[in-house]
Amino acid sequence: MKKVLGYIRVSTELQKIKENSINNQIQSINEYCNRSDFDLVEIYEDNGISGLISNRNGLNELISKIKSEKIDCVIVYSLSRLGRKLKDVIQFIELLDKKNVKFISLKENFNSNDIVGKLMFNILGSINEFEVNVLSQRISDVKQYKKSVLEVYNGKICFGMKRKGKKLIKNNTEYETLEIIKQLRENGLSYFKISDYLNEKGIKSKENKIWYGSSVRSVYQNNVLNLL
Repeated sequence: MKKVLGYIRVSTELQKIKENSINNQIQSINEYCNRSDFDLVEIYEDNGISGLISNRNGLNELISKIKSEKIDCVIVYSLSRLGRKLKDVIQFIELLDKKNVKFISLKENFNSNDIVGKLMFNILGSINEFEVNVLSQRISDVKQYKKSVLEVYNGKICFGMKRKGKKLIKNNTEYETLEIIKQLRENGLSYFKISDYLNEKGIKSKENKIWYGSSVRSVYQNNVLNLL
């Protein structure tokens, strides 16, 4: 008989909705295990916890159990009970896959072991990758806009600039280095030869370290000279 663990969750705003109640989820999991002749060892619970929160006591205990013991299957009432963040759901299912643990979501009729379940998981993974790429592009667009209007943005400040309050202003010393780099490039020197030149002259990078061809290329292509 297969050893099975269940997981249930309700968030505060959903506790009054019958379909998502703790008792309803427990009953659904129990009935499925009885029909399938599964040995339901334990049901882990997070009561009144939002699915947007990844660090949950019940879920953490479930993961610890999976890592420490031989478990055949994990059952949830629905994927939304597992989490509201797609990446968290995917990471959990990937963990089960590594441990050779089957995953079943009753509401969606999702079974990680059958063909449809594997297809659905691949689709979820593609959607997650798309969302990550879109978010990354949005962050990049915001950063580029703030840089263009000389506003402070998250991340590393471009070579040639420094922070003053909420604005970016010219770093005179670095600006002079940028002009040297530009002139050397116009004279036909490669990024690597320029890095050698800067190092020989004792000119430091923004982190006060030596230059490399890649770091010269990076500061040159940032076009800070055109912004200031």
